[in-house]
Amino acid sequence: MEMQFYGAAGGVTGSCHFLGVGNKNILIDCGMFQGGHDLTEENRSEFGFDARDIHYLLLTHAHLDHCGRIPLLVKRGFRGEIIATAATRELARLVLMDAAGLATEEARRSSKRRRRQGGMESEPLYTITDVLDSMDRFGRTVDYDQTIEVCPGVRATFGDAGHILGSAWVLIEASTTGKQQRIVYSGDLGNRGDPILNPPSPAPEADVIVMETTYGDRLHKAIGPSVEELRDAILDTLERGGDIIIPTFALERAQGLLYHLRQMMDHGKLPANLPVFLDSPMAISATEM
Repeated sequence: MEMQFYGAAGGVTGSCHFLGVGNKNILIDCGMFQGGHDLTEENRSEFGFDARDIHYLLLTHAHLDHCGRIPLLVKRGFRGEIIATAATRELARLVLMDAAGLATEEARRSSKRRRRQGGMESEPLYTITDVLDSMDRFGRTVDYDQTIEVCPGVRATFGDAGHILGSAWVLIEASTTGKQQRIVYSGDLGNRGDPILNPPSPAPEADVIVMETTYGDRLHKAIGPSVEELRDAILDTLERGGDIIIPTFALERAQGLLYHLRQMMDHGKLPANLPVFLDSPMAISATEM
């Protein structure tokens, strides 16, 4: 058995974990590096393995830093099967289509600048056509707590990670040379007390746990005081005649904010006629799912 890490090691984005079992090669996630323009070339760089040698991809959830390089993986020769929950499959399509559109628009603007300077045109990391091609690689969908045989000698169980809709941790049970090993890949784990999502289900015992720890060195404030702080900030701004702009992730965070705003309006903690605008096509589509 061989384990390698090609992202989210020494950083918090670009999740991509390699597991070799016998003659089968498995990836857990294939995410995009995020955080600044200096990571553009890192996203375009080689994976560190040959995409044609990967047989299966187990996708924990649909955030871009976990699924964002899947179209590039397919573009470079991956012809294996992608396995995920049904919700992750649907959200991944939405996220990747949005990313392809943004990449194409950015390449168009960059090409315009380069032409003025006599340079070569820019190419997007991938296109909408590449995304559609990658969606053809999605095969089996799994339910939480359902164990499937990925391939002979390798079984996988997806558990509820409570992070976004469809998110999962993955238990892999692999048998090599007569010995079985249990490996848990955490993906991203949500907090307890979320009003929309179920809390993360506990992972079973394992020989190895591969855990991502973006916030592993801090304690989160309880949701109640956080909502009260949001309410106070909104009321203070309204009293001064201002407007409120809340930058947030399009998946899960946007829907959580809408829920809390609606609850506060319904219970008289905010004006019932407070106008709320969701200014993100992707967030709107995700909210309507």
